Amino acid sequence: MTKLFCFILLLLNAFFSVGQSIDSLKQVILTSTDSKAKIGAYKAITGHYMQSDSVLFKQYLAEGIAYTQSINDKEAELELAFQQAKKLYAAGAYKDAIDILDSILPFAKALGHLKLQASLLNYSGNAYSNLSDYTNATVQFIEYLTVAQKMPDNVQPVAMAGNNIGMAFLNMERFDQAIPYLRNSLEHQKNFDSGFKAHTYWNLGICYMEKMQYEKALEIFQLGVAEAKRKNDGYAAAGNQLCIGSVYLRQDLFEEGIAAYAQAYEMSTASNLEPFKLIEALNGLIYANNQLSRPVVASRYVMLADSITDLHKLSDLRNREFLFYKAANLLQLGRPQEADEVFNRYSKAIDSLHNVENLEIIQTKETEFRTKEKEQLLELQQADLDFQRLLITLLGVGALLLALIGILVYREQRLKIKNQKQEQSLNEALLTVENNKKLEEQRQRIAKELHDNIGSQLTYLASAAQNIGSGMNRVSNDVTQEKLTELSNFSQEAITDLRDTIWVMNRNAISWEDLTERIRYLAHKVSNTTGIAVKVEKNGDDDTPLNPAKTMDIFRIIQEAVNNAVKHSKAREIKISVITETPVVIEILDNGKGYDPSTVTTGSDGLRNMRSRATKLGALLDISTNTKGTSVRLQLP
Repeated sequence: MTKLFCFILLLLNAFFSVGQSIDSLKQVILTSTDSKAKIGAYKAITGHYMQSDSVLFKQYLAEGIAYTQSINDKEAELELAFQQAKKLYAAGAYKDAIDILDSILPFAKALGHLKLQASLLNYSGNAYSNLSDYTNATVQFIEYLTVAQKMPDNVQPVAMAGNNIGMAFLNMERFDQAIPYLRNSLEHQKNFDSGFKAHTYWNLGICYMEKMQYEKALEIFQLGVAEAKRKNDGYAAAGNQLCIGSVYLRQDLFEEGIAAYAQAYEMSTASNLEPFKLIEALNGLIYANNQLSRPVVASRYVMLADSITDLHKLSDLRNREFLFYKAANLLQLGRPQEADEVFNRYSKAIDSLHNVENLEIIQTKETEFRTKEKEQLLELQQADLDFQRLLITLLGVGALLLALIGILVYREQRLKIKNQKQEQSLNEALLTVENNKKLEEQRQRIAKELHDNIGSQLTYLASAAQNIGSGMNRVSNDVTQEKLTELSNFSQEAITDLRDTIWVMNRNAISWEDLTERIRYLAHKVSNTTGIAVKVEKNGDDDTPLNPAKTMDIFRIIQEAVNNAVKHSKAREIKISVITETPVVIEILDNGKGYDPSTVTTGSDGLRNMRSRATKLGALLDISTNTKGTSVRLQLP
């Protein structure tokens, strides 16, 4: 009894303390000559009445705005007008809140008031989100981020803006765009004790889960649970834990899912979360046990969900997912008639989502509520007619001003959208031109390579075939056969060159590993046809991709060096080293007798072509030969 009496005294003491505080604020408004003190009192008293007394809120808001106008304090006037937007937002009147926020924002920009701009844009973005208009929400949040980055102490607002942008993209199912903003938000949250980090983890985990990157999603949700527990945020802890269960069920890991959902249920119960959170956890347990053919176990959770539903009088519309799982459980238990009854309730709940009669009832109730509210306002206007006349005048002027600003903002938005469309069309045109340019460059590379190599080889083949044909009657069969064999070998070389050209030109970018594999193929072919041992080694970890033209020039230099070693050095072993460090060095060594570079030529002037290709690459080509062998060293820039 004594404890109860003390508790009542504490409540009365708190009540009277608040009352005395409000009385003090009213006294400041009535008697103080300090403008800052009076403005502070107006902000505090409107903040107090925002949740409790709509009439007194409007009274002190109108008085405060009139006072700030009388002393020409535009900044204070805007901050008080922002109070009106906050009240509408708290009441769920998001469209009305947006109208006021849009009317205040241009003046805040004109004053250069960054903090107020940031708050206005954040509220506006959240209002659009609550209206499910995520496109406009994203626009507002991105502008919020731009303003926040200009603020001196901007770590927290930048983190909040990044989280909100990511959440808007997430709701639009644009997960790849959401992820960078959410990760950037987490980076900024490392610099202060954030109260919303667990929610950012939650959003980021959902993105990866929807992208079916389940291991990464699971890791992030677990971080979210740990952070929520650290901040004693039961809602975020349960939310992340529920998603952990969902990750497991999506992978058909039902045992792990059961454990996760059981833990989520315990978290939701311990934190006294809303009944629908408890039902969500139980739904996961019912579904998983149904999938594991454990209908009896699942039915226990069904009974628990039923008791929560009855206790809190949850509607079938709110509980429609549970009804579906319950019907499936009853079927597994061999109770089809009961399952059919529950499924009919589920079907009706789904139909009611789009039921015109329900919408009409809701609209009628809303109209009745607004009519009663207007009647109450009329009664209050009669009690204080002078004040209401002043208020009506102020509201009329404000409405006209809002209408004018609304028209200007609407025109500005239309112009902004038009400019964005024009910019998008220009970017698409530039991209098309760039793609066409790349295609033309590739066609030119192919044409040049075919002309320089394959063309000359085909010309030689045609000429040689003609010479053999005209000389068949004048030379012996052995000579003719020898010439035909040479012609066949040269044809094979031409075919190989054509294949190498096609291999290179069919790719946009080629790695050093791909090029090394092609060199190994060349080595294998040379070894098989000549009996010379050709070894290929690759060292280094440079993974910079090569374009087709550069690849072809490097490969042709290596190919020509190997051909010279085979034809002129009489080598027994050839070693090709590819060192992908900085700089990249390619070296071809043989143990032959060497050769005179001035006497080594081919149909396409091999050494001259090697040097020409090295010059085009901007590379250094060094050829040294003696009686112990030959070294060809190519150093790329």
